[in-house]
Amino acid sequence: MTDTKTPAKDQPRPWEPGFFAALRSGSSVAAAARLAGIHPTTVYSRASSNPAFLQRYEATRLAVGRVVRRRRGARTVEAGWQDRFLEALAETSNVTAAAWRAKVVPGRAYACRRENPAFAARWLAALIEGYQHLEMEVLGYLRDPEPTRKMDVASALRLLAAHRETVARERAFREEEEDEQAVFDRIDAFIDDMRHRRAANALILAPDDTVLAAPETAPEPSLEGPVHEPV
Repeated sequence: MTDTKTPAKDQPRPWEPGFFAALRSGSSVAAAARLAGIHPTTVYSRASSNPAFLQRYEATRLAVGRVVRRRRGARTVEAGWQDRFLEALAETSNVTAAAWRAKVVPGRAYACRRENPAFAARWLAALIEGYQHLEMEVLGYLRDPEPTRKMDVASALRLLAAHRETVARERAFREEEEDEQAVFDRIDAFIDDMRHRRAANALILAPDDTVLAAPETAPEPSLEGPVHEPV
């Protein structure tokens, strides 16, 4: 009868299960060796003297390499759409438009904001940036005696008013020397000034036989019905 017992030198060592488990989890060879309670040189010595161990070692490293590449690729894709989304959000203050630019559904962006504090912070920063851009655009449009393009000023003012609380809190936080109420007052004054400029421009450009309300009595744009979806 032929003895088929595995030679002692080829039998798995007690540390091998722990080593390969750590290696599969993404640890380096040195870290996996330490977790298994051995020195890294033991691994290389075992690989050079045992073909079965070497084969298993190479197969595990190959599998781990594929996983790591997939994970890195996933992180790259994730960061890519987030960057595009936030850039568009700062430009448009519109979640749907930003999601379309980033080629994701709006629900994914909202879910990421709920689950990822860093993304939520960048979202708020994009909102503040968009608010500042819109302030300057409205101001520039109303101060231009002959603007070359049309702007829906009423919608822009509604958007500014809708986000004033969020923006005021963030600006007060960033500008420690100024309290939140002072920022509220400054934003309200800015919006009121824009409304007066808009009414004054309409009065100046109106035909002689058209009667318009004076700037002081011009009705404020209605805040009913969102112009843009909430962000």
